[in-house]
Amino acid sequence: MEVNLINASEEELLASVSGRVDATNAEELYDALNELREAHPQGTFVLDGEKMDYISSAGLRGLLRLQKKEKQKIGIVNLSLEVMEIFEITGFADILDVHRKLRSISIEGCEKIGQGANGQVYQLTKDSIVKVYLPQTRMEDIKRERDLAQRAFVKGIPTAITFDVVEVGECKGVVFEMLDAVSLAAVINEHMDRFEEYADEYVALYKTFHQTRVEGKDFPSVKDIYDGYIDGCKDWYTPEELEQIRSLVRSVPDRDTLIHGDFHVRNIMVQQGELIMIDMGDVSYGHPIFDFLATAATQANLVELNPEYAVVHTGMPVETIKRLWTALLQKYFVGKSQEEIARIDKQIRFFSKLKVALAPVVGAGAPQEIIEASVQDAKANLLPHIKEWIGSIDW
Repeated sequence: MEVNLINASEEELLASVSGRVDATNAEELYDALNELREAHPQGTFVLDGEKMDYISSAGLRGLLRLQKKEKQKIGIVNLSLEVMEIFEITGFADILDVHRKLRSISIEGCEKIGQGANGQVYQLTKDSIVKVYLPQTRMEDIKRERDLAQRAFVKGIPTAITFDVVEVGECKGVVFEMLDAVSLAAVINEHMDRFEEYADEYVALYKTFHQTRVEGKDFPSVKDIYDGYIDGCKDWYTPEELEQIRSLVRSVPDRDTLIHGDFHVRNIMVQQGELIMIDMGDVSYGHPIFDFLATAATQANLVELNPEYAVVHTGMPVETIKRLWTALLQKYFVGKSQEEIARIDKQIRFFSKLKVALAPVVGAGAPQEIIEASVQDAKANLLPHIKEWIGSIDW
């Protein structure tokens, strides 16, 4: 049995365990891992068990002693089917965050059919698609997205459910069963004569989310998610500027409404005529404006700031992007006067600069020049006007 340090950072302590763990060396395993943890106390504790041949009950008890000292579940990854079965039979798969070694697949020659903030979607086979995450995406984030998607599905949201987690080169991915799926952006582009029909379905999906009431124990608060985004931008803004941004988020009225968090047409797949939502990593609860501002970030703001990148991000021409934004407002807020809709549009466009301001985190996969331009736009057009808009949301 051998323990080796692989990497230690603020986010994760990663070590490998190889060989056979039994009663003769279980205490040695505990001592080695405990010493590593004391030397590197930050981040999630993850063990790579790819070369672990066996673990006995004595070894499991040692892991349990370590787990009792942790705030989060210890992760154990890359287990063989045989060792994974030991964890499952003993119930330790529920105590620890345990994962078998992932199946490796290739997306060479596969058509890209969708794109979200943290990955891209490819048609893997006729009846399956794969979402490939950015290289820095952690397994716990993938698991969280899967869990949120399952909870949303139970609430009646049409979303794809994963049936396998895989390796795609240096990245991780999740496979969905989805027959002949195409992004809504591609469908609209191909059938502009049916634009109003698809716009109606798009708005109906928006309303399906916002008519769903949820409890805080099942989903995170959207404000907590934005707090995390803001914390991640500390290298781009002064502490005073970050507090200004935080104050705008806090000013939005609280709601128990289900929020997708990154609502746009390349996060919506069309399967046999039905709209299916993907990219569920930011599903939360809060005021509907958080969905509108995410949509407006590309369909209203980015299209003005950088039209070429807006086309790349949405997969639609500029004229169609603008037309869909107008259709969303008119159909969602049907019954309100044009003056009232124009006022709401102005509110959303301003609040959408939150998403622009937080581009270093929410747009981590974007080109550097886009992120830099977004931050400069926020400093020029968001920060100086925040006080004017605090408390303005009244719908």
